[in-house]
Amino acid sequence: MFDWNDLRYFLELARRGKLSAAALRLGVDHTTVARRIAALERELGITLFDRTNRSYRLTADGQRLLSHAETMEHGAGDLMEAITPTVTGPKGTVRLATPEAFGSQFLAQQAGSFHSYNPGIQLELVAETRMMSLTKREADAAISLSKVDRGRVVSEKIGDYRLRLYAAPSYLQRHPPIVRTANLKDHQFIWYVDDLLPLPQLQMLDKKIGAPHVVFRTTNVTGQANAAATGLGLALLPCFVGDMMPVLTTVLPREISVIRELWLTVHADMVHEPHMERLIQFLKTVVASERRTLVGER
Repeated sequence: MFDWNDLRYFLELARRGKLSAAALRLGVDHTTVARRIAALERELGITLFDRTNRSYRLTADGQRLLSHAETMEHGAGDLMEAITPTVTGPKGTVRLATPEAFGSQFLAQQAGSFHSYNPGIQLELVAETRMMSLTKREADAAISLSKVDRGRVVSEKIGDYRLRLYAAPSYLQRHPPIVRTANLKDHQFIWYVDDLLPLPQLQMLDKKIGAPHVVFRTTNVTGQANAAATGLGLALLPCFVGDMMPVLTTVLPREISVIRELWLTVHADMVHEPHMERLIQFLKTVVASERRTLVGER
């Protein structure tokens, strides 16, 4: 008889398609998921997944097992609802401020996972270009691009992310070839509105390229990415945005590569609150588990 717990790993991998995503949902390391799937396949004597480019797709045998496993999952859920009628664990509301792109394009996709493990905690995500003040209690915690050392706060680095140049193939086909950084002077760029540039740490386009010919400006990264997708010009985007858009491709990825830090800052009065501790641990875990996505190594 196989280990019943292995079905949980099977279900998550079947739904997520990747070891890292399933591991994050289960709160374990990706190697644990791989080991449990291999054990289940050995016990059943069948192959459950086809493995290609780090993606996992169900085989015919896997599809047959999926319907039975989901029936068992629903039965277990009904049982737990009957014997655990109230929410357990920390309760409360926590407001997290983040840079616009990191919050809306990356962290919001992890909200379902956070809620599944912390149903008593309401997360308020404020993804804005302006930096909110923890001292004035505009937010309880914030993710920023540099260490915050003003006021009664606790700040620590939790990871990095990378920016690269992206463009639509339609743009590249209509303009001169780009084989070295010197060629960039002949090209069009998409960037922030200079006097509304949200953070000093983003003042990097001139440093990397030198007097770029900017044809369109917008105050947020999502707008820049969408403009680049239409073939308007080149955009310097976080990899967790650019790599997720099939209509964009990297330009000079080795020559134009900018690493930015991610810092988590929490108001000192909140840092040891149980619901804040859960959020802190979650943020550290998700940034660590998705490191390859953040730095463009998918």
